[in-house]
Amino acid sequence: MTKITEKPAVSAYTREQICVSERYRADRDILTALLAPGQLYTATEINQIVRNFKQSRLNEQINGGER
Repeated sequence: MTKITEKPAVSAYTREQICVSERYRADRDILTALLAPGQLYTATEINQIVRNFKQSRLNEQINGGER
């Protein structure tokens, strides 16, 4: 007998939902600027977007940006 395994559903949220959440309160300005209205994002995607933005800004400050 074959066992069918289902993957748990991953929740996705709109930019508006994300920007009013307490979890992302500290990064609200970043997310408002970077997330597209009407598109859905998972928590993993949101965290990656914030991390990439912060790392690029840090790299720019340390190395003086790309020339």
